[in-house]
Amino acid sequence: MTSFTIHMTTLAVLLPCTAALAGDGVLLKAADTNCTQGQTAEIQIRATTVDLIGGFGFNVAPGSLEVSDVRYDGPIFSTSWDGWDDAPALNPSVGAACIFTEDQVDPGDHNLVTIEVPIPANTPAGTVIPVDLSNVMFFNYFGDTPSLDPRNGSVTVYRTSDLSNNGSVGAEDLGLLIASWGPASPKTLADLDGNNVVDGADLGRMIDRWTTEG
Repeated sequence: MTSFTIHMTTLAVLLPCTAALAGDGVLLKAADTNCTQGQTAEIQIRATTVDLIGGFGFNVAPGSLEVSDVRYDGPIFSTSWDGWDDAPALNPSVGAACIFTEDQVDPGDHNLVTIEVPIPANTPAGTVIPVDLSNVMFFNYFGDTPSLDPRNGSVTVYRTSDLSNNGSVGAEDLGLLIASWGPASPKTLADLDGNNVVDGADLGRMIDRWTTEG
């Protein structure tokens, strides 16, 4: 028996009535995000629902990469909600539930958790890593049946914007990018998105990463 199954079994015992799948119209969404080679992608998982949520579970697979950690950083976890997961793992299960009925999540759009995925340094710039959701379940206290509509996300990989390799993106890196403006070879470091041209898209990425490590 998996830890996810054990937790869900425990939840069913704790609820004052039998836990049932939550209402009609629950959307689970993995964000589309980006990350620099060799850094850790942070992928937000959100739920939009027209009914109460008292618990949820899903598996998440960022391509063939490992999920290193799950952060239970949604506002719901400031109450009686508690979460569990199998990370670090490939395609880990993630689950959470509240103990008290008053802590069920009201209808609306809610940040649930953030998934951390280390991106290998040798991942080619421009790679889009799919983030697939599966085995999605929602629960509440009232016996409603959900209409699940999971939406997969993605991670777009970029080269570092720290072209000078001095630990921080700044004016020196901007000068190097402008000096490389135009058609580029596959090895041009200023081609941050890997599309064989240094242009406004690369400039936008550098500005977005300004003063960071890249």
